Amino acid sequence: MADEETDKRSGSAEETAESAFDVIGVYLHPGRENVMLIYILYLLGLVPAFGAVPIIVGFVMALLNRSSDDGVWASHYEYQFRQAAIGLMFVVVSAILIFVLIGFVGLVLTAVWWIVRSVKGLQAASRKEPIADPKSYSW
Repeated sequence: MADEETDKRSGSAEETAESAFDVIGVYLHPGRENVMLIYILYLLGLVPAFGAVPIIVGFVMALLNRSSDDGVWASHYEYQFRQAAIGLMFVVVSAILIFVLIGFVGLVLTAVWWIVRSVKGLQAASRKEPIADPKSYSW
């Protein structure tokens, strides 16, 4: 009798673990949830306590899913990939220009550009719309 109760408890724990992996798996496969997670990671990357780790994770996720067949989400992955690449370029140039004191302005403008692009992408993803021009440098 005690063995049956133990089996029932372990079975429910296994079911809970499987359902947890199902929930997490939705965010790791190409699609709306994955796209939105990447935008959120990009925004978290601006928080100094997290450093660049969320941006790097989001960039890798966008890079891996960039060849997605679905047109709506493929445009988002292209947009996210380019956002990270262009953002890195802006940060490097701004960091070099810090010695001339104009780099601080460049870093602030880059942060504003990053936030606007991320929010614009989140809004489009929540409406299940593609990015109109994913290869654009602007927002």
